[in-house]
Amino acid sequence: MNILEIKDLSFRYKNKFIFDGFNLNVERGTWVTIAGPNGAGKTTLVKILAGIEKSYSNIIIFNLPLNKKNVSNIRKEIGFVFDTPDNFFACETVEDELAFSLENIAVSPKTIRKKIDEISKVLKIEKLLKENPYDLSGGEKQKVALACALMLEPRILVLDEALLMIDINERYEILKLLKSYCKNKRVTIISFTHNLEEAIYSDRLIVLNKGVIVVDGSFPSVFDEERVMRKIGLEVPFAVELSQKLRVYNIVDELNLDLERLVSLIWK
Repeated sequence: MNILEIKDLSFRYKNKFIFDGFNLNVERGTWVTIAGPNGAGKTTLVKILAGIEKSYSNIIIFNLPLNKKNVSNIRKEIGFVFDTPDNFFACETVEDELAFSLENIAVSPKTIRKKIDEISKVLKIEKLLKENPYDLSGGEKQKVALACALMLEPRILVLDEALLMIDINERYEILKLLKSYCKNKRVTIISFTHNLEEAIYSDRLIVLNKGVIVVDGSFPSVFDEERVMRKIGLEVPFAVELSQKLRVYNIVDELNLDLERLVSLIWK
């Protein structure tokens, strides 16, 4: 069942088409990563889904058309996490920031406390709860912004370069935690990034270039089109290159992004 349907999306900026006849369906409960270089249209698409940029194309979310009448109710069910979290902080402590959105909809203090404990534990930010969010590092700010989105238990979680400033090793751990959390909660994830390594836990990887889908398939089958990715300026992860070379020599039989596992297979 599709939770999002985009049909013949057309959008122009200063008389230049960003999208012209763009189509996309996303199934409920899946993790879709949309990757592409700068200028691919990723941020514009996020803004359209958020209702920031208006489009008169046929966009259906939760079986409702995305229009002026429905946009407010639709946005309540979508958690957006952007690359610059500072613009969205409003409180003096991380704990208050997490509670803020739920307090606005009159959720009980007991429930809010329970959810803060749950989410902060999932993302391992318990030690940050009494800190001022503006005093945190870039990576810590992004984790707090992600926690704020998860507090509302959205039906769709949209990540726009949302993990960019997080340390690479910690980023993989968060991706893994997100996969487990969202599977349990049946949350749909749509992740926008230029970093193909962030697609490691995706069910589907879409490569976008200049408003056009150039590759679309299950992960990791999409990496069979690595020449296309290189041509448009996307860097193929080193582990992907290594896996492909090892497959030629029958050392491995599938793509693997775990470098430690690949090294152990080589030395068997």
